[in-house]
Amino acid sequence: MEKERNTKILAIIALLIGVVGLSLGFAAFSNTLKISSSAEVTPSADTFNVDFSSSSSSLATDPVVASLNPTGVTGFEATNGTIDNSNDPTITNLHATFTAPGQKATYTFYARNIGEYIAYLKSITFANVNGETSSRICTPGTGTTASQVTAACDDISLKVTVGSETPTTSSVANITNHSLAIDGSDPITVEIEYAANGDRADGDFTVAFGDVTLTYNSVD
Repeated sequence: MEKERNTKILAIIALLIGVVGLSLGFAAFSNTLKISSSAEVTPSADTFNVDFSSSSSSLATDPVVASLNPTGVTGFEATNGTIDNSNDPTITNLHATFTAPGQKATYTFYARNIGEYIAYLKSITFANVNGETSSRICTPGTGTTASQVTAACDDISLKVTVGSETPTTSSVANITNHSLAIDGSDPITVEIEYAANGDRADGDFTVAFGDVTLTYNSVD
């Protein structure tokens, strides 16, 4: 009986030693796994996008109708502005026909941020009329006295206002701290005005203005 008990004890001990030895055998092996990774972000230019819009709440390209002051004057009129966002956004056909000093046509439309970044207005630039050295050129009509046109020309102005910025009438306005939120809109007003008590000419004349450019950037 005692011999049988010892044998059992030894058998158990031998089993334990075997398990320990097996455990030590596994612990002696090692395996190292290394994960080396990186990422690259290449935003598409389409994700930064500010377009002209006739609506403040959505992107729309309806004709932009001018507000006339004063109203009801025969011959004093303005054409509708046309928005085209197919390439570089443009609004064209802003044109007023004045009959006398003291008249103003005001167009209101919007710069709308339809991209995925906050947009910052950086500048408003008045270019010269194509082929000229001035941003405003007045040309007498047939039979109109040129000197009178020169005097009256100074009284006809183009003024652009974006949001709460100071109105711009010429040259370059550099702007900081002007952000346009994603899915937000900047109101833009363009005023073509024949100043009250401005000089008159003895006939028709035309006034040409150079293009005005608004520059938005993804950083301020």
